[in-house]
Amino acid sequence: MIERALGAAGLVLLIASAVALMVRPRRSPRLADVGLAIGAGLLGIAVGLVVAYRPQPSSTRAAAPAVAPQPSEPALVGYVGSRLLLQFPIDDEYPTRSAAANVFDWYALRNSINYVPAAGEKLDKPQNRLLKLLTDVSWSWLIVVVFDRPTQYSRIQVNFAGGQLPFYQITRQNPRYAVIHVQGRVPAGEMDIATSP
Repeated sequence: MIERALGAAGLVLLIASAVALMVRPRRSPRLADVGLAIGAGLLGIAVGLVVAYRPQPSSTRAAAPAVAPQPSEPALVGYVGSRLLLQFPIDDEYPTRSAAANVFDWYALRNSINYVPAAGEKLDKPQNRLLKLLTDVSWSWLIVVVFDRPTQYSRIQVNFAGGQLPFYQITRQNPRYAVIHVQGRVPAGEMDIATSP
């Protein structure tokens, strides 16, 4: 009830001040400004009270069935054996999955710089040899493994069959995923990424 009275008073004060300003603009401009400000304030308070005390929907309407709140993180079951076998082909192509356990998804991102000398250019200059060396070193792979079910593991083991695996490091890991960074070219062979309890 009070919001209606405030709204009506604010509206009357706004209209009266606007009329006074238009009828006699030189006689009382300061009084009209004060009246406009107070009227706008009262009208704003009334609108705020109306919005705040808006009646809630009646309980006679059919209520939607209650949905049990879902936990944001599912409870960890403990250790779940997880393994991903990637087959790396010849010529630095992207790997293919040969086997997986508890792996929802994975991807391998190759970052490389390829230097191709111009026709007739020789690599006998020192700067050209240095550039060729830098392009060989600039290769890297980023392998991301997303587990199907969260798992509590103590470490991730990376083994490689088919050649010497370059330096690698597990850059990120948690019960849901692991990120492995391999610095250098991966030779043809099979990479085995497995968790251990």
